[in-house]
Amino acid sequence: STKRVLTTEWVDGERLEQSNAEDISSLCSVAMNCYLTMMLESGTMHCDPHPGNLLRSPDGRLCILDWGLVQSIPGDLRLTFIEHIAHLTAKDYDKVPKDLIALGFVPEGKELEIQDQTAVQAVSNVYTELMRGGGADKIDVGMVMTELQDLTEEYGQLFQLPPYFAYIARAFSTLEGIGLGNNPDYAIVDECLPYISQRLLTDPDPRTAGALKTFVFGRDKESPDRLLDVERLENLLEGFSSYSA
Repeated sequence: STKRVLTTEWVDGERLEQSNAEDISSLCSVAMNCYLTMMLESGTMHCDPHPGNLLRSPDGRLCILDWGLVQSIPGDLRLTFIEHIAHLTAKDYDKVPKDLIALGFVPEGKELEIQDQTAVQAVSNVYTELMRGGGADKIDVGMVMTELQDLTEEYGQLFQLPPYFAYIARAFSTLEGIGLGNNPDYAIVDECLPYISQRLLTDPDPRTAGALKTFVFGRDKESPDRLLDVERLENLLEGFSSYSA
């Protein structure tokens, strides 16, 4: 391919949601890790993840078609996402307003105003629903996006949905739909944890190291009396082991 000529290649395969192969759940996990890598590591994200663009090749590999629409995610924004996940996990809500500004959900200069609003807790609750996934809860990512849109109407100039987030939500929604179709207990959090775990434990960036401290020590990570959250550490190690496998 060049600036003026696009070269394409025919790929044989069957759509993930239409395949009866036994490895579809595994390929859904591969797909989720691919999108997390694009979103949080490479910074170039495929933005058209409808079911027709996700195939299983005859030899059992995942194929993502149609890269005509992509979104660039700057490095600073990628690190902020990781910090934000750690803050929500640790329920360190004092850090959330700053995160929301950095992520583009709150306009610059509105940090103090959003601090006094229930929007911080509302956004955190919506994210918690999003990450809880399937099982008995059957969380619908589309419904979560509707709730976020409702927040933009309720809080007016204090809250907005950044354009890039719609692409992320669309990817999550598509993968959740395929995953639930294959496994009624599919949960997005289970698919995200392995990648997040290995990133927290292997990324040498100081900001990622700070997110790791938040994840395992909580909001009192800088206190000399801080306590290690053993359950979170065990989950982190389990996720890392799963990713490595």
